[in-house]
Amino acid sequence: MHRRSVVAYVGDGPDVRARVSRAVETAWAGPRAPECRATAPDALLEASEDADLQPLADACGIVTTTEAATDASVADRLAATPDSVPVVVVLEASTAEEFRVALRTDADGVVSAPPPEATGANSDVDPLVERLIDAVDPGRVRFGSDDADRLREVLLDSGSTLMSTRSDEVDTKISWTMENVGEHAELDRIVCYLRDGETFEPTYAWCPETCDTAPRQIDEFPGEARLSTFENVVHSSEPPESADPSADESDAPTEEGADRPATVHVPLVADWNLIGVLAFETDAWRTWTDEEVALYRTFGDLIAYTIARNDRRLELRRRTEQLEQFGSVVSHDLRNPLNVLSGYLDLVENEVSQSTYEPMDRAVTRMESLIDNLLMLAKRGDAIGETEPISVAGVAEEAWQTVRAPDATLTIADDVGRIRADPLRLRQVFENLFRNAVDHAGPSVAIEIGSRTDEAGDGMYIADDGPGVPPDVCGSLFDPGFTTADSSGIGLAIVDRIVDAHGWEVDVHNDDGAVFEVSFEAETTATPA
Repeated sequence: MHRRSVVAYVGDGPDVRARVSRAVETAWAGPRAPECRATAPDALLEASEDADLQPLADACGIVTTTEAATDASVADRLAATPDSVPVVVVLEASTAEEFRVALRTDADGVVSAPPPEATGANSDVDPLVERLIDAVDPGRVRFGSDDADRLREVLLDSGSTLMSTRSDEVDTKISWTMENVGEHAELDRIVCYLRDGETFEPTYAWCPETCDTAPRQIDEFPGEARLSTFENVVHSSEPPESADPSADESDAPTEEGADRPATVHVPLVADWNLIGVLAFETDAWRTWTDEEVALYRTFGDLIAYTIARNDRRLELRRRTEQLEQFGSVVSHDLRNPLNVLSGYLDLVENEVSQSTYEPMDRAVTRMESLIDNLLMLAKRGDAIGETEPISVAGVAEEAWQTVRAPDATLTIADDVGRIRADPLRLRQVFENLFRNAVDHAGPSVAIEIGSRTDEAGDGMYIADDGPGVPPDVCGSLFDPGFTTADSSGIGLAIVDRIVDAHGWEVDVHNDDGAVFEVSFEAETTATPA
């Protein structure tokens, strides 16, 4: 899209060129009057395909003759100009052939009458003057279908750029895409205001010239009520009306807001919150089309998504660093004194009674297990290592050896088979589920492991004969720290994480006790032992 400020004459005839020049001077006056520029047909055909280098790049209207348009190449080039640039053809004679030539240029108007004598008071009766006034809006930026296609390509490129940006590139890439859109849309300014409390700060701005980038309150934006409900606010600018087209612009009647720039303000929305406002402005006379505004809204959505995604990424990084610091504290500040305590406990093993030693030993072992679980939750990266085909029964029996409940029983069905898993992590799943059953069902709990197959796929179940899970806590059972017994509340959270890392799913329901069901993905489906 280009700011059209030239009425171009395409032809070789000096008389018609002079006539077009007089018509332009008559039709408009004042500082916004367009320039009249002549281009020879040969120069038009030899011009580069680059729109910015073409002789008609700045044209707000084109006047040509049937003599020039007789050349099919010239007619085709004129017909290919943007829809927003009208073409007026001067007929040398009012014949069918002359009209056919004009139609070939996709003309918006024709002038068939001969020019009047270009003298003084009669110079404004040339029909070319009226035709230019009707068809051409000098100084106004027009948005045609070809402009929309080009802007869509720019937005597609901008979307690819913003979606692939890293945190340290966000500022640079948002600024670059704003510049790219502003230049292609022929705007004067784009300012991105981001919300900081009750103030909107101009965080990003593209202004080839100077512009106001002061912070604003929401009520300082036009249509603040509509912005607050996530609606676009559009203000088009119109040239001042004048009864006499030849009157100087300074004599034209003025209306309130006539000097106000044409603007589009779109809300930046993330998670149903107004996080900012993106302002598009131009000083040219401009009537925004619905298609154009929709494209600007798309650009605003891209920026809002990029900013929100980067905020979430930075917050996740901050929390990960906190977890790593927590893991370091657990690993060093807790494990080191625990090792000292364990060492002294070994020294006194033969000096105290078994009834005294065993509770202390269980407490130290419990603390070691608790620290291991906490490190597991705080661990950054994958929760599992290498996977391999393993026997479910074998891993479960190894885990059972760690259960300190002599009266508890474990029954493993013959059909549990083998699955592909990380053996150490699968053992931890069983250990935590066994410990959870003992904590909630008592030291004489009976636990059963078996296979299951239904419409959701294959899997296994771990069931106990305890009181079951209260229905109102099922949704929170796997949350870290949640517990209904005197325990750490992280055992089931670790089960959920390990199961998820394998690509499986875990759920719980009651059936004469608590039943934990693990659903396998296709690649890890259980096979007979």
